[in-house]
Amino acid sequence: GEDILPAQFCFDHVAFWRHSLAVAVAAERIAAAHPGDQTMRPADAFVCGLVHDIGKLALERVLPKSYQRVIELVEINQGNIAQFERRIVGMDHHTAGKRLAEQWELPHLIQDCIWLHGSSYETVPPLPHRRMIGLIALADLIARQQHVGFSGNLSFRQQVAPLVEQLSLDQAKVDDVTHDLHELVAARAAALGLDDTPSQGSFLRAIQQANEMLGRLNSALARRSQLCTRQQQVLETIAAFHNSATPGRSVEDVITTVIDSAIGVLGSGYYGVVYPLASRRQWQINAYHEGRVVGSHVIDPPPGAPDLSTLDPNHPAMLNQMGILPWLADYLGNEVDVRQVRMLPLGCGWGTAAILLHDRPVLPAWQLLSAVTNTWGAAIAAAAQHEGARRLGEQLADANHALAEAQDRLLRNESMARLGEMAGGAAHEMNNPLAVISGRSQLLAQSLPVNSDEQKAAQTIVAQAHRLSDLITSLRLYADPPKATRRPTDIAALLDDTVKRLSKGLPRNLHCPINLQVRKEMPTVWVDGEQIRLIILELLTNAIQASPRTGVHLSARIDPVRSALVIQVTDDGSGMDAHTLAHAMDPFFSARAAGRGVGMGLPRAGQFAAAHDGSIELRSTAGEGTLATVILPLDSHR
Repeated sequence: GEDILPAQFCFDHVAFWRHSLAVAVAAERIAAAHPGDQTMRPADAFVCGLVHDIGKLALERVLPKSYQRVIELVEINQGNIAQFERRIVGMDHHTAGKRLAEQWELPHLIQDCIWLHGSSYETVPPLPHRRMIGLIALADLIARQQHVGFSGNLSFRQQVAPLVEQLSLDQAKVDDVTHDLHELVAARAAALGLDDTPSQGSFLRAIQQANEMLGRLNSALARRSQLCTRQQQVLETIAAFHNSATPGRSVEDVITTVIDSAIGVLGSGYYGVVYPLASRRQWQINAYHEGRVVGSHVIDPPPGAPDLSTLDPNHPAMLNQMGILPWLADYLGNEVDVRQVRMLPLGCGWGTAAILLHDRPVLPAWQLLSAVTNTWGAAIAAAAQHEGARRLGEQLADANHALAEAQDRLLRNESMARLGEMAGGAAHEMNNPLAVISGRSQLLAQSLPVNSDEQKAAQTIVAQAHRLSDLITSLRLYADPPKATRRPTDIAALLDDTVKRLSKGLPRNLHCPINLQVRKEMPTVWVDGEQIRLIILELLTNAIQASPRTGVHLSARIDPVRSALVIQVTDDGSGMDAHTLAHAMDPFFSARAAGRGVGMGLPRAGQFAAAHDGSIELRSTAGEGTLATVILPLDSHR
């Protein structure tokens, strides 16, 4: 597959676009194969698929070194890139792509596909284009499973077949697209010149056009008189300001537009804006000179300062008498004499949204100027409200992810609790009869002729009674979960001793080389050494029984990002299919033939890991091998 990064963990732009193209092609072909579905048009599907991961490109462009660390952690931990983006950058590519699409004023169909394609289909809200979001998620899953390009998401929480069923699609048609995906992508990539070095000309032209649009100001009509000119300027400024307003703009963008508009009405010079931050009891001060930013500060309000939002915007002269300007002098920059600065309130429907600072000696009449200042204030207030709603929506989406994960954990905990109750009752009721059966069977075996069929039958009863007793002991782990007795432990010595013990006890037909890799500088960790030994013995035993071709690999390291001890057991044996992998940690589940095992080894190891507030993660492919990862958070409290 192509989903492999270079050794330097650099962002591979060609592989990124090849993955995006694969998603676009898969979505387009699936939509075309279902022509009766008007909610999934092939052209829309192609565009949404092509830009679905554009947030990754944005984050990599803005924070290249941080994103290189993200890619490195993804490769090391084999997880979902969005989790490490949030941890390292503070924002995942879904949110970054959504904000970029909003800035570009893309249709809501594309915005929501970028934002929500990584969510479980059940958690996607009932939008008109919900099925298109599901289609992009399906195409992304197919492209990742086919290893086309680089996506960075190595976690497969969803499966193709259930998602196809939820979308009411024809599985056979989806399979046809899957089988031909590599050829389709190769043909489309050749047609698009994917491997060519992209030209920067169109990018520079786009920036030039954007600057020209921002720099356009309406000129005044023919001069009749100074009053008519002022009136015409104000009316045109209001109209131009409304025409430039677009939904979803940030407060900072709106303020920049307000400054451009103010220059058109009042003339060039010094300007500043003071507005209260909604999330904190602080003020944001932006200073501008000749239309360019010369300073931006967040400050605490001066002692005794009023709440800006409660000021009456109809009395601007009162602001200059409040004694605020001397407090702001240090933040206004060197381009202006504070004695020349005046304050102008920007009103909204419920008070003052912000204060405009300026050095204009003459202003139009207040009756005329108030119309434009109220327009500016209303735009700033609306942007603040929209920005708060947008962030709330993003928080709700994150909450949906967390809720889905919490529900999964809750269901498992409830199942374990019920199993624990059953285990406690069963152990109490069965121990006494088993003791009687075992004891009487041993006496019976001693009294029967040696090697007779009757003695062998009695010995079989003894062995099976002991086996059932071991099972009851395992069940007690759920009735009374084990506690970890943490002590300072040399993990390297513990693993080495465990490997030696296991190797000595293996029968010849199961002999297998075990490669142990632990750094010499591994620090002492606080764990229950015996419980860790039992976990490793179980994982090594399973790996050996999988008949690995080249042996078993055991390693341990400290993960500084998660502050955890990470132990991994890898084999290249028979591996597990999807069904076995999904139920491997379930009690009583065993993929081996009947009578070969009771299916309690991995669940018991999981209980020991849980006693350390840790977990065991399994990744496996049938015929290729298994990777078992034990994650044990380091106990800082000891």
